[in-house]
Amino acid sequence: MTVFGATSGAAASTPYISTRDHFDDDANLASGHTARGYDTSGDVPVVDYGSASEIFVFAHGWDKNSDNPEQDALEKIAKADTQLTDAGYDYEVVGYTWDSDKGDGWEFGWFEAQEIAQKNGWKLAQFALDVKRASPETTIRFTSHSLGAQVIFSALRTLDSRSAWADSGYKIETMHPFGAATDNEVPGKEEGRDTYEAIQESAGHVYNYYNAADNVLQWVYNTIEFDQALGETGLESGDTPATNYTDRDVESQVGDDHGNYLDTIADDIVSDT
Repeated sequence: MTVFGATSGAAASTPYISTRDHFDDDANLASGHTARGYDTSGDVPVVDYGSASEIFVFAHGWDKNSDNPEQDALEKIAKADTQLTDAGYDYEVVGYTWDSDKGDGWEFGWFEAQEIAQKNGWKLAQFALDVKRASPETTIRFTSHSLGAQVIFSALRTLDSRSAWADSGYKIETMHPFGAATDNEVPGKEEGRDTYEAIQESAGHVYNYYNAADNVLQWVYNTIEFDQALGETGLESGDTPATNYTDRDVESQVGDDHGNYLDTIADDIVSDT
């Protein structure tokens, strides 16, 4: 089974937020965990120590093909940090690792993984709010691979609905989903009104990097969802984007490899920050 988010990388040393084992195989909260709670590696700027002028949070994708999904997630996080830094990003990169390997069934737990991704939006939103409460001047950016897009879009919707965020005028400065494994109408005014409004009100700008040749989104996403992914087509044709939403076609750089995004478009992401 090819998975949404499979990559490889060096051993992790990047600070990270973790919600590992916060959910069970039925996508329910595990005992001892709360809807908004999260853990950290102990060295995340602002919430664990010190300050930061910017924090760039990276959320990984789905992983059902690993003997050690948590370690693999940390390696993906470390790779994202390295690629963004090498492309010229000079601020703090923080990983977000979550239960993308839970669930079972004919679709390998895809539906549970989606539900867990959506619920992780509450947790990531709480992290962003905690950062802003402690350090209102800190710029926050989100990026994600594959199913991680559902985490960051859910977080943005959650933030937009919370008065503590909206009334303070806080924003996620930029969002950068790539190879996004979420329906292609999600950011549109017609069918994704809550996301559309959240982008307008609670984000500075959203850049979506899509690739019509993506070998996973073309076949696996379409087969399971009977729909096309935002990361394959960009916003659905005919839908109205928010004025601060931009699709970027990266097929010529990425090719057909779903795991090839950060190797080829990190400089595009950094130039859009």
